[in-house]
Amino acid sequence: MNDVLAEAGFRPTTIRLDLGQPFPDPADFELAVTLGDSTARQTAAGEIDWLRTADRAGVAVLALGRGAQSLAVALGGRVERSRKSRQAWVWLSKATPEWIAPGPWLAWRDETIGVPSGATLLAHDARGPQVFGAGRHLGVQFHPEVTPGIVAEWVRDARDASLDAQGLLEVTSREFAAGSIAGRRLLSTYIHSVARHAA
Repeated sequence: MNDVLAEAGFRPTTIRLDLGQPFPDPADFELAVTLGDSTARQTAAGEIDWLRTADRAGVAVLALGRGAQSLAVALGGRVERSRKSRQAWVWLSKATPEWIAPGPWLAWRDETIGVPSGATLLAHDARGPQVFGAGRHLGVQFHPEVTPGIVAEWVRDARDASLDAQGLLEVTSREFAAGSIAGRRLLSTYIHSVARHAA
């Protein structure tokens, strides 16, 4: 992801909330990218407050994975526990083909997003919303940023006994190239067409 940001002229600054680093002043940024925090849920309330502040400050927000859940709540939406968790490469039932491909995308979630009032649903699958837009913000429930190394780390740390770890790694090796191309197009199109335009 950093290479896509660099190509667009951004110099990324990484903030590790999971390591205790403080939230920065959102006014210092033109674009904020949040991946959420899957290991320290106690930071979720602080992240939601920070995203509300960023929204009021006019900062564009790209929210991925759990970050999309926090963005949805910050903008007045909701997050509900899914009936069944899913860790798999998926295809979308409805997409925006010119910039959000139908797939493949890596889904790694236990929750379903309720899109905020006034936001636009841009893509979904049979289990619910996957991408929504709200002004200059974009919430993406799947993970366009993943690499095989990231997937291997998540598989190693997973506590779901039903997860077919070997099968998921094998599918990742087949789907990653196409997913990476789709991910770069999504991120690049968002940055150039949405994030840098006035709300």
